[in-house]
Amino acid sequence: MTHETFDIDGFAVGGTRVFVIAEIGNNHNGSVELAKQLVDASIAAGADCVKFQLRNRDALYRRRGDGSVTEDLGVEYIQDLLNKVELSLAEHRTVRQYCRERGVTYLCTPWDEPSVDILATFDISALKIASADLCNPYLIRKAASLGKPLILSTGMSFEHEIVRTVTQLKELGIPFALLHCNSAYPAPETDIQLRYLTRLAELHSIIGYSGHERGTAITIAAVALGAKIVERHITLDRSMEGPDHLASLEPTEFRTLVEGIRQVENALPWVGPGRHASQGELLNRENLGKSVVAARDIGLGETFTEAALRVASPGQGLPPYRLDELLGRRAGRFIQHGDFLFESDLWDKPIIDRVYRFPVKWGVPVRYHDFKQYREWINPDLFEFHLSYRDLGIDPKPYLESTACSRLVVHAPELFENSELLDLAAADEAYRRRSIENVKRVVAATEVIGDYFPNADSLLIVANVGGFSADQPFAPALRPRLYERFRVACEQIDFGRTELIPQNMAPFPWHFGGQRHQNIFMMPDELAAMSRELNMRLCLDLSHLQMTCSHFGLDFQDALTQLLPYSAHLHLADAKGTNGEGVLMGTGDINWPLSWKQICEAKNIGFIPEVWQGHKDHGAGFWSALSFLVQLPLEA
Repeated sequence: MTHETFDIDGFAVGGTRVFVIAEIGNNHNGSVELAKQLVDASIAAGADCVKFQLRNRDALYRRRGDGSVTEDLGVEYIQDLLNKVELSLAEHRTVRQYCRERGVTYLCTPWDEPSVDILATFDISALKIASADLCNPYLIRKAASLGKPLILSTGMSFEHEIVRTVTQLKELGIPFALLHCNSAYPAPETDIQLRYLTRLAELHSIIGYSGHERGTAITIAAVALGAKIVERHITLDRSMEGPDHLASLEPTEFRTLVEGIRQVENALPWVGPGRHASQGELLNRENLGKSVVAARDIGLGETFTEAALRVASPGQGLPPYRLDELLGRRAGRFIQHGDFLFESDLWDKPIIDRVYRFPVKWGVPVRYHDFKQYREWINPDLFEFHLSYRDLGIDPKPYLESTACSRLVVHAPELFENSELLDLAAADEAYRRRSIENVKRVVAATEVIGDYFPNADSLLIVANVGGFSADQPFAPALRPRLYERFRVACEQIDFGRTELIPQNMAPFPWHFGGQRHQNIFMMPDELAAMSRELNMRLCLDLSHLQMTCSHFGLDFQDALTQLLPYSAHLHLADAKGTNGEGVLMGTGDINWPLSWKQICEAKNIGFIPEVWQGHKDHGAGFWSALSFLVQLPLEA
């Protein structure tokens, strides 16, 4: 089945975003003022559209030969109620104009053919056909004559009637959508048959849900089942007289509904084939998972046996289900007791060429315990030491040796004692003071490491300096206050020989398996202004920058051009979308030929590859990234 979309007032109905209709109907109770209040409430609740109803009573209801309109009690009740709550045609026009002034999409349901003619003069983008008229091919044909998309509810109908209407609409050649609906007010949950949405999707490509149940959960579930349009009644007070109020949502509930729909929209996308672990899962997989490790020392050339191997945390090596693939193979290296086994241990002849030359300073990230090993493998311009808070409590000297590198970079921990994240912009003064003291500890450690880098032109400290929030981003108006707290915090730190270079952040940073919202050190223009104002250079993370540009619709190359002059150091990795951080270069959204040309023209800058889990398997990710960069042309 081919997926389709159609346009309603600039909104691509049927796309990734659900079109939310606030059905005002007759809940205005015949008051223009109340109708305007409902329009305002719908906008505040996040609705994409407000919808009304229009009837020509003479055309809609039958009359007997003697002119009487006597009907059964139910119809009499409805007619009496309509006498009280309907707007005049002039009042409808006033409400239509108010929606135009407020910038919200206006739709209306015509209940008869003369009302279609009236709506033709209203400059509307689509028409809604009520469930009561799904079986009325004459009204449908009349509505289609306007050439506008139709949205049709399917309540009160049988499937053969839905199929007949679909056939008619396709013959008429206009865009349309079908809404699953139960036309009881309110509808009992057990009568809704929500899974019929999946059958409706077999009949037509754009489906939705018009709900009359209590609460919001079922409507949100409809989105998970494929609804691309959602319609719910809105009222200011459910206790008002009228058939629709009791089945309506009050403004706070409608806001909750819209927020839930948007959350489900974010959660639904899946790009197959298969299941992919998210960025947060990958971090927790590494921290909480298990690996194959050596149960004792394993000599070069020794055959792997079950007795020589075991399974243990963390999950930084070969996953346990691959242990059997090792058995009977010979070790291609000496493996110390407790060391991880890696993918490369399954290779017959692992050969890695680690000779690299670049027009800018380059290096790799290291920890204290693997610094000497990396020094044997490569001859870089710099090393970037990634410190944990535990590293700040040990003497690093046994792990170090003098090097001829021309630069030293130290990455401050994000997490400190008591699971406290570094935040130099925190509102809590005590929390901010603890962060200041922790940065002082990083400065002291950097000074010690710097003694082993006698030729270094700089001792740079990379830090994610804070400014995040847990549940939602702060209002933009608060950002200057956060930057000011950061500035004051820096004034309380003696950086000595070192230089703090704050790292730019992504909109949704991952902090040890959990996602947060970033508020500062994110937007390119703010970063450039902060650098000028504080005379402070940056650590520019290209993966973070790409995710920021993707989220806010910015041009990555323009942002890179803007920020490179203020950058002392780069973290190079690719990014996919807004959450795919640190993916291998060439597999994400960054245009590397253009970006690499800009980087190579920058002055006095250095970089490391910062690919996700690049340190695993003896730095396999680093070597892959560096080899990728070597092959890039310098002329784009």
